[in-house]
Formats: sequence, structure tokens, C-alpha cells
Amino acid sequence: MIKKRPLCMAALAVAVLLLLLPSGIWMHASPPEGVSPPGGITGEICRIEKRTEGQAVHLKHSNISDKGILLIYFDAEQSFSVGNTIRIEPPYRIWEPEAPSNPGQFDARLYYQTQHITHLGSAEHAVLTGDRIFWPGELLRRLRENLSTRCTRLFGEKQGGVLRAMLLGDKTELLEETKNIYQKSGMSHLLAISGLHISIAGAGLYKLLRKKGCSYGLSGGLGLTLVLLYGAMTGMSVSTARAVTMFALAVAADFLGRSYDMLTALAAAALLLLLEQPLYVRSASFLLSFGAVLGVGALYPAVRRLFPVSGKVWEAFLLSLSIQLATLPLVQWFYYEFPLYSIGLNLLVIPLMAALMFCGIGALGVSFLSWRSAWAPAFACRLILSLYEGLGKGTLRLPWSVIVCGRPKLWQIILYYGGLGGFILWQSQVREREKWRLCAKAAKGEEEGEPGRGAEEEGIKRRRKKERGLSLAAAFLLCVCLQLRFSGGFSFTMLDVGQGDSLFFRTQGGMACLIDGGSSDVKQAGRYRILPFLKEQGVGKLHFVMVTHTDKDHISGVEELLLQAAEPGGVRIGALLLSEQSYQEEAGRELAALAKKAGAAVKVIKAGTVLEDKGVKLFCLHPGREGQYADRNAGSLVFRLAYKEFSMLLTGDLEETGEKEILEQGTDIRCEVLKAGHHGSRFSTSEEWLRKVQPKLTLISCGRNNSYGHPHEETLERLEDAGSRKLLTMEEGAVTIRSDGVSFWAEGYKKSSRPAR
Repeated sequence: MIKKRPLCMAALAVAVLLLLLPSGIWMHASPPEGVSPPGGITGEICRIEKRTEGQAVHLKHSNISDKGILLIYFDAEQSFSVGNTIRIEPPYRIWEPEAPSNPGQFDARLYYQTQHITHLGSAEHAVLTGDRIFWPGELLRRLRENLSTRCTRLFGEKQGGVLRAMLLGDKTELLEETKNIYQKSGMSHLLAISGLHISIAGAGLYKLLRKKGCSYGLSGGLGLTLVLLYGAMTGMSVSTARAVTMFALAVAADFLGRSYDMLTALAAAALLLLLEQPLYVRSASFLLSFGAVLGVGALYPAVRRLFPVSGKVWEAFLLSLSIQLATLPLVQWFYYEFPLYSIGLNLLVIPLMAALMFCGIGALGVSFLSWRSAWAPAFACRLILSLYEGLGKGTLRLPWSVIVCGRPKLWQIILYYGGLGGFILWQSQVREREKWRLCAKAAKGEEEGEPGRGAEEEGIKRRRKKERGLSLAAAFLLCVCLQLRFSGGFSFTMLDVGQGDSLFFRTQGGMACLIDGGSSDVKQAGRYRILPFLKEQGVGKLHFVMVTHTDKDHISGVEELLLQAAEPGGVRIGALLLSEQSYQEEAGRELAALAKKAGAAVKVIKAGTVLEDKGVKLFCLHPGREGQYADRNAGSLVFRLAYKEFSMLLTGDLEETGEKEILEQGTDIRCEVLKAGHHGSRFSTSEEWLRKVQPKLTLISCGRNNSYGHPHEETLERLEDAGSRKLLTMEEGAVTIRSDGVSFWAEGYKKSSRPAR
């Protein structure tokens, strides 16, 4: 009899994940409001993490959040144990995890809430108020810290950080350079605790005990206890919890005398994890972990049936290809880029992973007996790690090693997975038909012989060849469809960079430009806000970057973009445009030097310069006179952007003196949208200026609770009197404006879209 169970289980697993994914996309993580008790913060320690500088302590049952966890960072190590009750005394600071305010920005609030962390804090000192110790958790913590110390002693700071991530789930001391190599080359999955770790730890012990004649119950119980303790010691990440659950179900199947089905176990693990934390359905780690295993359990058998290759190398290639195809939309959704050579690279590194882990675990284990004896397995481990790093660097030197693709639309992902699901079902049906045909042929051959068997086999070969061609063409079309990006006309975005400026616009013809990029209160705004936004938009190249003036809150992010422009996955820059005054200043010369090093042209512009593309014109209106301005703000570049009947005025940090200078020129400056000068300072956006500009909408870029008091109340009152609506980044997040050349629509990232005209 032909079993149909695997197909049914595949349908169950796919249905579970696809039904939960849309609901999770629209689910919002809303942390409870917290207060800072004046008398101090009390709570019970449930986890302690050692950091490069200081310590991170997880508190439960605190008087900040009784249901969630409070994560407190200490600058210096505190002598506490898991299970202790402590009181944190002033001075301390408590805040909620930050929600993203720009497209593409990392969702820190979601990340922490999937771990049930509702509040973060920093403190200098805490006192012990309850000395009860939860010994299982404390012993595992001490063991982890001991193993971390041994990793550093055996492998050094650099490779020790990699081993700690691979074996202990500790990435706190992983060097940024090394982390980037693994991430950008497509090897980041090696840094996560996964099914391979559980197989070596639990399945290895289970099989060994079974071979020695132990019962299913004893072998399974000891194996499961080991993986649970290992998972608890390493932090029980999503991938670890999935692997532990699937291992437990495999052991249960053996104990009950039932067959084990990977997809059934996968679906059960998904449901159990989502019952514990529904927000996992929006988590990259959850979706990528389950997507990869789904690729192994559902897609790989279908690909293997279509391409019946022989040899372990080809089988490994098809397996790697299946995982890549299964996770491709997820990688693009969360990271907006993909490593082109990751399939071939993983063919080389994955087979060595088991040897690396055995050598690493062996070296750590032997070090408890003799440090001298531990150097032999440690040396083999270092060789493999050096090979990993060399291969990663080598692939990143190849052309197009990292392709910036942007975030696909939801309908593209649904279409893609619909195509993969159809392929899996089709191959399953083909397999069923072939089995029935073979059964029928066997019965007929016994009665009548087998005339024409050669012609039958030739027909099957031709049919399979045709099926392979159609499948490859369909896969190519699905991948192409996933990469399609539709511009939708002109778009403009004022990014939320805190107290600073960063303006981006793209024409219908695809010309992408950035005006300023910097912040005075957000650290590394270029790396964590501007660059993720550009990648999310699929911008691999900025044709022009314009700097209105050289204040740090306008150029710090631009400096970061220029530093990474030549790196794999960096956004290339065509030309840097500066005013004459900016070019003469030291900060401007340093910026120009960075631009030339990154391969970008450097040009000086002034009033009268015009950039044009597909009906969009950018006119430079200021500065028009020669000579230096005593105040940098007064010399800011000012642009008028026009697209058919729609226009915008972008004023940098221009204040009233510069406004008067433009007004004296008699230039037509009327526009629909005004970007207010100098973050809404009281000395900018004067009444005379507003009478001439007549904006329907005014945009203000400013940081929440900034020390300058921007935007000033007088400026807001002048805008109110002028009849102009206002959108502020500190309230709306990034503000995006789209126009068809006649009407325009404004949308705040934190609020729903609303028409502005």
C-alpha cells in the first residue's frame, strides 16, 4: 500500500505557517506602561549575562512590570546569583524598547518582547534583599561563564568569540568585523544553536545508550534531559527550542513504536512555540528557522524526485538549494539583500561543521583535565575557523557578492510560496501516479509479458526532461517576480533621525538622491536608520548626495554611508554635492576626501544649478552670492523640487537672514510642501517667508525632548496662522510624500496614510 501520510503532514505544516504568518504581520507589540518607583526597583533575578563591559541582569516580578521581564544593564559586575531578590537604588534610568520610526529600521521593541522583556534600564548599583538561590539556573550560568573563559584562553579573543556564539549562544564578544563576514557571506546560520547541536548532544547520547542495550525510556529520558539542560544554558533560542521539541517527538515516536515524520514534528513545534509567544510569528529567527526545516522536509524531496542525482556532493547541492529557495523571500523581507554565492559557500562549510563542533567540545572537555592536551583539538578547530573566515572574505571579494534587493511586497511573497506549494503538490502527485503505474505494469507483465518496455522508458525520460525544463523556467519566473520593484511615480521621505536632517527622494525614472544625513542625539544614525531605509527601498546606488552645510547633525550619517559605500552590500554613491563654503571648511574637505576614496565624484553647486530626471527638476536657490557666511546656517543650500504641478521647498537650516536674501531675489518660491528651516527654530520660517511660500503642508525634522526646544512654539503658531498643516518626525516618525504631479499624499510611518490635498 502506498503511504500518503507525508503529503498530508506537509500540507498541515504549510497550512499552519501560512495561516499564522498574515495574522502576525498585522499584530502589534504593545508594551505596558511602566513607571519608575521613587524608592527603588525590586525584582527576582532569573538570568545573568556577562558583557564586555559590565553585566546584564534579567528581573522578573519587578515593581516595574510584574508580568514581563525588566532587563537592567550595570556598568560593573554585581555579585549576585540566579534566584536572588535585589533592589536597584537611584540613580537609574528606565525606558521601553524602541519601536521603529523609519521603514527598514530594526524593530527593537518586537525583538525584546519576543523574549518577554517589556522594559530596559541602566543602573550603577543594587543591594541584595533576598539570598535564595535557584541552583539549577545558577549552576548552568556558572558553567557557561566557565566555558566562555576557556574558549577565550584556548582560541583567543577573535576565534573564541566565534566559538562562544556557535557552542554557547553567546554573541556579546563576537567582533563586529567577524560578524559582518558571516552575515554578508550567508554563513550567519552557523552562529546559531540549531538542530545540529541537538543532534550531537542529545541524539548522540540517545543512540549510544540504545546500542548499549538501554531501554527506550532511559535512553530517551537521559538524551532529552541533556538537550534541555544544554538549551537552558545557551538561552533556549527559537531555533534551539524548535530542535529540542522535534527531538523530543522523535524519541516519543520510538518509545511508542510509531514512525517519526519531520513535518508533523515541525508543525507541532511551531504551534507550541506560538502558544507560548504569539509574537514569534513576526520574528526573523522563528520564520527563518522553520522555513529552513520546511525546505528540507517538504521542498527537498520534491526537488530530489525531479532531479534524481547520484553522489553526496550533488545531493548536498540540491539540499542547500532547497533551503535557499524556501527562505529567499524571508531573507529579503527582513534583511533587504541576499548573498549571491551562499549556496556554493555552504556546500563547503556545512560538512565541516560537525567536525568543528566535535573539536570545539573536545577541546573544552579536555581542558578540564589538561590544558596542554586540549591544544591538539583546539588547533584543528582553529584551522576550520580560519578556513571559514578565509572563504567568507573570498566570496565577498567577488563581484555582486551581496545584492541589495529591497523588501518585496506581501503579494509577491504569497505568489512565490504559492508557486513552491504547487510544485510540491505536483511532484507528490507525479510520484503517486508513477507508483500506481509500476504496480499496474508488474501485474500486467506477469500475465502478458512486457512488450514495448523500451519505448515506455523512453517516453518517461522525455516527459521528465520536459518537466525539469518547465520547473526550472517556473522557478526562474518566481524569483524574477520576487525581485520586481514598482516605483509608483515620485516619492519623497523625510527620515526620523532624531535631532537632525535626512531627506530622500526618488524619481519615476529611478534617480535616487539624499539631502543631508546626520543626527546629534541618535548614535550611528547612518548605519541604523538611513542605510536600512535605503536597502528596504531597494536603493543600491544614490546618484547624488547633497549636503546643505557641514554641521554634524547633517553630515554624520553621510560620513557613515561613504565609509561603507565600497563594502559588500554597501550603497554606492555617484556624486557628493557641496556648497563653495562647505567645500572650503575642514569638515567639508574631510567629507570630500571620504567621497573620493569611496569612488564618488565631488562637485560644488550654487544658486542656478539644476538637476533633472523624468520630469522632476531640482533647482538650487541659495546661496547665490560669493564669500563666506559667518553663520553656517545662513549659507545652507536651499532647493526647490518640482514635479509637473507639484513642488516642494527644502531649506536645510536656513534662518530668517537667509530667507530675506532669497526673497530679495524675487524668485517664485510658492510650493505645496515646505520643509521648515533649522528644525522649526524660532528664528526660521518667518511670517514674510510663509506669505510668499504659501505651503499647504510643512514638514519639521526634530528629535523628541531635544535640548534646543525645537520646534519652537512661535514657529508653530506662525504655521497655524498661515493655514499650513504640520507633520513632525518626533510624532509621525518618517514622513513619506507621494505625488502624481498634480495631487500629493502624506503618510507618517507611525500613523496611517492620509491624503494631504
